[in-house]
Amino acid sequence: MELENVCNQLKDYISEDILEGKSMGLTPTTPLLEWGIINSLEIVRLSNFVKTSMGVDIPSEKLVAENLETIETIGKMVLDLQKEMV
Repeated sequence: MELENVCNQLKDYISEDILEGKSMGLTPTTPLLEWGIINSLEIVRLSNFVKTSMGVDIPSEKLVAENLETIETIGKMVLDLQKEMV
């Protein structure tokens, strides 16, 4: 899976499920934590989305601010975890 594809899936999920259909001009580098787009509850929901839609289980030790800053950093983490599974 490519980073762009993962980022698009994450962006769609965040726009539809977290922001209730309002994309707010999300880009791969939108600061999700800084702008309050995701919080601790949303992080759990996002982790479940990644597990069900992408087949990647995000370990709790990876759910840290540096991995959740932007859609792009989340996407890179997902791809790194996918590579570890192979």
